Amino acid sequence: MITWQSFIDAFGNITVLDVAIFIAAIVFLILCYRKVKDYLIAKHDADKLRDEQLQEALTAVRKYPEYRKQSIQIQHELEDENCAVRKDIQEFKTEFGVAISDLAERVKKMEEDTKRRERNKIRDRLLQNYRYYTNTETNPTQSWSRMEADAFWELFKEYEENGGDGYMHSEVQPAMNKLTIIEHETK
Repeated sequence: MITWQSFIDAFGNITVLDVAIFIAAIVFLILCYRKVKDYLIAKHDADKLRDEQLQEALTAVRKYPEYRKQSIQIQHELEDENCAVRKDIQEFKTEFGVAISDLAERVKKMEEDTKRRERNKIRDRLLQNYRYYTNTETNPTQSWSRMEADAFWELFKEYEENGGDGYMHSEVQPAMNKLTIIEHETK
């Protein structure tokens, strides 16, 4: 039977420092165990992911001949369709006597006409703004808001992109740059 005296004889020499060191050692071992466990789990997951990726790559490599065969088949089909389109174009040229270059020329002229008309519309809108904002009767403060200025300069940029030039740059642009921009405060 274990008595109190036998307990003291067995553990009597243990100090509080010894107990603290023992507890610190146990805590250290637990923390080391957790670190090693986390490392091993992360390594296992990384190895598993790498193995899955390798397996996918191997599967893709195994299917390469099949993919190559499909690619060649599709290439032949496209070549056949291309030949059929060329034949249709030749028949069209022969039947209607219309050269493709003539059609391209007509389309180009239509695009240029559309661009010219768009440029003229934009120039008209720019001139309306110019007349309004630079006129001291309609705009005595010779100012405009940030939103109005941004809208005008975006329209001016679009005018330039459509090939606009001339007096819009020599007269309108300098006059509009002189206007004061009024920032609206938000509450």
